[in-house]
Amino acid sequence: MIYGIGTDIVGVSRLQTNLDRYGERFAARILAESEMAAFRQTQSQAHFLAKRFAAKEALVKALGTGFR
Repeated sequence: MIYGIGTDIVGVSRLQTNLDRYGERFAARILAESEMAAFRQTQSQAHFLAKRFAAKEALVKALGTGFR
């Protein structure tokens, strides 16, 4: 059964700006602790964060719940 469809587009440059300004604190607001380990090891942290954020945003749109 399909509950809904969700899509999301994220500007990588916008996330890079926030990472430059706030560092890991910004990423920690979006990522789970288990995701933070992979985030710290990746070369392109803004791209990693954009992919994870877009996936989570699309999921909550599809479910119709929003972030809490």
